[in-house]
Amino acid sequence: MVNYKKFFIISLAISLISAVAIILLTTDADTVESLKQIRPGFILLALLFQILSYILMARKTKFLLRSLDYQIHTRHALENVLTGILLASLTPASIGGEPVRILLLKRNSKVPVGKATAVIFMERFLDVFFIFLCLIPSMFILRAFLISENGKGVGGIDTLLIIGIGSLFIIIAVLIYAIMRPEFSKKHIKKILILLQKYAPKKYEPRIERWIMSSGNEIDLFRSSFKRFVSVGKINLAIAVFYTVLFWAVRFSVLLLILLGLNIQPDLMLMFAAQVVLAIIMIVPATPGASGIAEIGAYTLYSLFVPPALIGVTVIAWRALTYYVNIIAGILVSLKVIRKYGLNSLSGSVPSDKGIEGISNDKTDEDKEDENKADENKADENKADENKADENKADENKADENKADENKADGK
Repeated sequence: MVNYKKFFIISLAISLISAVAIILLTTDADTVESLKQIRPGFILLALLFQILSYILMARKTKFLLRSLDYQIHTRHALENVLTGILLASLTPASIGGEPVRILLLKRNSKVPVGKATAVIFMERFLDVFFIFLCLIPSMFILRAFLISENGKGVGGIDTLLIIGIGSLFIIIAVLIYAIMRPEFSKKHIKKILILLQKYAPKKYEPRIERWIMSSGNEIDLFRSSFKRFVSVGKINLAIAVFYTVLFWAVRFSVLLLILLGLNIQPDLMLMFAAQVVLAIIMIVPATPGASGIAEIGAYTLYSLFVPPALIGVTVIAWRALTYYVNIIAGILVSLKVIRKYGLNSLSGSVPSDKGIEGISNDKTDEDKEDENKADENKADENKADENKADENKADENKADENKADENKADGK
């Protein structure tokens, strides 16, 4: 069982220390004067937008489930999302929320584990793909801004731009290849992980070993779920994509409303670009809930368009609405979940009644046709190999006979 209490204490401590340090470094007389002119209506609207983002996430879950012929009430989907958000906020790279969400979908909505896993996996995939898709234009925006200012840091942006474009193409290529040639992908990903394990520090070996063991299942899950969503639930998948875009637009607007409340008129494109880069930085699994990383990253990137006197206040307000509100809302909903299902519902362990088989057992006709075709091809290959072996053997026998005849002739 994951020790969420430990993660909560670590996350809160790092976040508070970072926040206090930023406030002490940035607060001056101008800060106090600016706060006297704050417009609370925009801050309240920012809070409402944060709450709206939860509803959009719940709607996305609802339509992804509908594409697999499972119905769930938006209220139950919201309960699922907020419980996951709480545990994601307390674990590195936000990985703690998914197992609990899968478990709740099984208990609350009677969704098989395999299909629940496919839904949560597709949610995460849509979010990550959207952010990486936005990374390239964001880098160009940041580059243009730095050139217009003083030219410093352009080399670093160019490097990140190359990395970003390369990463995007690699991700797309790997995903396409995983769908078309899953066995080949499994083999090579396993080789890469084994090589990584060989040179990684000892303390990371157990974690990499788990990756090696689960990599094949993850590829199977992605392929099966992707084919199912595309072949069966195209319309609902399209709606889920729409909610993904709308979610990030609302999420990025929270910072805009905070800035308007502080009487700051930001460059909208630059603000958008900075938040995209920060979202990717926060994926790094270094601290629970990206505490410390989020504050320092926001301080660095937001200082491009926020006055020095208000950068500390901006970072604290943004972090309060996008992180601490998550924890408060998650705790309130999780208490209800605990009363309903018991404390074990938040253990983060997924029941293993079907696992990946929940997807693989519900194969589409296309899956079965692919398997039959693969079996036929394999049989044909084996038959061809046998025929070739027979031909080679016949050639060898004939060669031996010819040689024997030649020796006999020489003897005469």
